[in-house]
Amino acid sequence: MEKADTAARGKVILATVKGDVHDIGKNLVEIILSNNGYQVVNLGIKVPPDALIRACQEHKPDAIGLSGLLVKSTQQMVITATDLKTAGIAVPLLVGGAALSEKFTRTKIAPAYGEAVCYAKDAMTGLSLMNRIMDPAERSAVLEGHRFTEAPAAVEAPPEAPPPMTTRPSGKVRTNIPIPAAPYLDRKVRDVPHLAELWSYINPFMLYGKNLGYKGNFEKDLAEHEPKALELFHNVEAVKQEAWRFMKVKAVWQFFEAERDGNSIHLFSPGGQSPIHTFHFGRQRREDGLCLSDYILDAEEGRRDHLPLFVVTAGACVRERAEEWKQAGEFFKSIAILALATETAEGTAEWLHRRIREDWGFPDPPTTTMQDRFTSKYHGKRYSFGYPACPNLDDQQGIWKLLHPEDIGVKLTEGMMMEPEASVSALVFHHPDCAYFTADEGAPDAS
Repeated sequence: MEKADTAARGKVILATVKGDVHDIGKNLVEIILSNNGYQVVNLGIKVPPDALIRACQEHKPDAIGLSGLLVKSTQQMVITATDLKTAGIAVPLLVGGAALSEKFTRTKIAPAYGEAVCYAKDAMTGLSLMNRIMDPAERSAVLEGHRFTEAPAAVEAPPEAPPPMTTRPSGKVRTNIPIPAAPYLDRKVRDVPHLAELWSYINPFMLYGKNLGYKGNFEKDLAEHEPKALELFHNVEAVKQEAWRFMKVKAVWQFFEAERDGNSIHLFSPGGQSPIHTFHFGRQRREDGLCLSDYILDAEEGRRDHLPLFVVTAGACVRERAEEWKQAGEFFKSIAILALATETAEGTAEWLHRRIREDWGFPDPPTTTMQDRFTSKYHGKRYSFGYPACPNLDDQQGIWKLLHPEDIGVKLTEGMMMEPEASVSALVFHHPDCAYFTADEGAPDAS
């Protein structure tokens, strides 16, 4: 990535919001903006509003870029925007992140800020927006087009009140399925040394497209020997060769006996009478609404269903190495090693989930492709806290209580996110009717 030969076009402050440790996308934005003539002040991760306000007062930026990965981070963006407004800061705000949408930006963040707020779906969109904001001919129109001081009023009649949240199992989920035996109940802690195998489980779209900004169908372009695809592939392969020397992948997992209790799941030690932990989940407020507890089968003849939990990581020493390369001016390597570590953790989650299915008696058919795995076309599903079916990140504490992932070097932040960032935690369900859905939060309504 070569820097554009141009004077500074403007100054941008970038920050990952309070409580969030994810910054690969933000760091890619930093490199792209810097290489296109912008001066970038990168405040890093977990940036509280007061630190951002002080930085704005010191650096007087032309724009602020906020980043965050999970649902909780979008709510933090609203809080941050409110605090910026209270502090009298009025420069354009650019926001981006996996859980963010144009609608949420317009209806929640922008009204809280009262000034221009632009949704950037990716790094190149961020560059385009900055170019337009800094262009005197376009600036006024762009700012006015992204200023939403009030949430838009509903044009149609107000919707009916949603049905109450119940604890009734969804009729969409079968209950007449035999309970499969758990293959083992002891806790497994493993180093996973075979990087080449784990890398075969990486989704190319996520690594090359989502994380490294490749436009177009990377796999198709690579097969057709498109020069840009070939160049990116060979550059990543060179980073992999460096990663062989220091990247360490670790995993911890365990099967737990499980019972459904309304919208909750009780976990037990083998043969235990009292739960050792209980997860409480939300349910869709609709007829036959889904809840994760629906996927646990009722005990039969004294035999309980099981729920495996796991944590995997590929992040040890990676951030430090990325920072070394960044300071040395090797910007692509700095971004690529973070992206590779993140997707190695995701690939390890895919690899371990396949192994758990096999151990549990549900091996993938021989015809299963990696694309099938990337689109969850297999028996059962895995779910991670912070995502729509189980959005409460505080529930991560239950996994830490039961699995002790500190033993593989993964800890929870104050905001219940994992450090190192290149880590994945999940609950694994075997039920063949498992689906991804968005649960409503809150306690069931009294009835």
